[in-house]
Amino acid sequence: MKRAKLCALGLATISVVAVACDSGSSSSSGVDASGSAGGAITDASTEADAPDYGDAMPLPDATVDADAEALPDCGPGCRLALKRPVRHAAWGHGFSTTWVADTNQYEVSFAQVGSDDTFTVPHESAFARVNGDHVSYIGFDAWPQGEIAVIDATNKTRQVYYSFPDSRDHGFTGTFITDKNVLWTTSAGLFKADLKSKAVSHLSNDRLDCREGCTADGAIYCVNTNTGLVDRIDEETGELTHIDNGGALQVEGACSPDRKKIVWVDHRGPGQASSYDGFRGEAEIYLHDIPSGTTKRVTFDSPDKGIAKTFAAVGTDWVVWHEPCGSCAKTFGQAGELYYAATRLVRMDLNTNQRCHLDDFHVGDYSSLHGHHLYGYWNDGKNKYLVDVDLDDPGLNWVCD
Repeated sequence: MKRAKLCALGLATISVVAVACDSGSSSSSGVDASGSAGGAITDASTEADAPDYGDAMPLPDATVDADAEALPDCGPGCRLALKRPVRHAAWGHGFSTTWVADTNQYEVSFAQVGSDDTFTVPHESAFARVNGDHVSYIGFDAWPQGEIAVIDATNKTRQVYYSFPDSRDHGFTGTFITDKNVLWTTSAGLFKADLKSKAVSHLSNDRLDCREGCTADGAIYCVNTNTGLVDRIDEETGELTHIDNGGALQVEGACSPDRKKIVWVDHRGPGQASSYDGFRGEAEIYLHDIPSGTTKRVTFDSPDKGIAKTFAAVGTDWVVWHEPCGSCAKTFGQAGELYYAATRLVRMDLNTNQRCHLDDFHVGDYSSLHGHHLYGYWNDGKNKYLVDVDLDDPGLNWVCD
């Protein structure tokens, strides 16, 4: 999507440098005094009759990519998870145990976990998220018109649940998909459409910026940039609760693909307070078990070996995150400095607590961990791709404690 469109939507790119938008950006325009973002939006208690967008339609334009021989080599144990460049208005890819999805300015792409077949649908798209076999996203077929759509990746069908005449009136910040609803967030709050009835509801006026998270257990689990905490938002009521408020910045986490765990980087503890864009100090990794509702601290580096951390992910038996290189500073005056220095990937076995690290590792940023396969972003110097790295590959030089 072009820079002008990103700015009109009030969005930033996935890189650590935000898109520079004019001060006159209309990211929050078009919201009336009632808080509605336009269209058939009502309070959750009085759901609107669903507009007739028709039935799910087949995707004759979903194609298997055939250009693998022209794609770059991303290194030992690494393959391209999606055979299309990623350049989007979102933070991270969508994933479940079975599918991954992402977008660029031309299309939404999806593939089965572990498969070399990439399917593409030629819609200008943003904010792809996955639940099971379903991909939610915002499509822009005829800019600035747009729609909230859901793809059934297995059956190759597509259903529209909400449409809007002008994307610039909304300030979108994400989509989510559950077994019951497709949800989306704008400058006016949180909205949902029932997947069966298609009825649309305005759940909450709270602005959400869930750059990492997932849906599970009837809720959105959100590493919420707007609160600086990890939050649970009920999909029926929109009620927001903090999962484990330690009184400090919580940031840059991920859910496990099976939706049983969520991890994050937590800055509670000694020293100067950390902020999202500013100072980043010593941090630890925390893990929340979603079925039981319990939280535990995973690392105990502070205060003796305290170090900044970023971009945590969790799978079945491992947690991974990024740290500064061995010779780098341990804390940073600006978050961007940490991102630049964090070229060490660290893994911890949740069963044994053994920790290993891999230096000069340049795959990361909003990752997911599927078993011991890390899905994250890699740049070949020209384009950014979603890649799959087998962390057990013998070509990777792990150093273990």
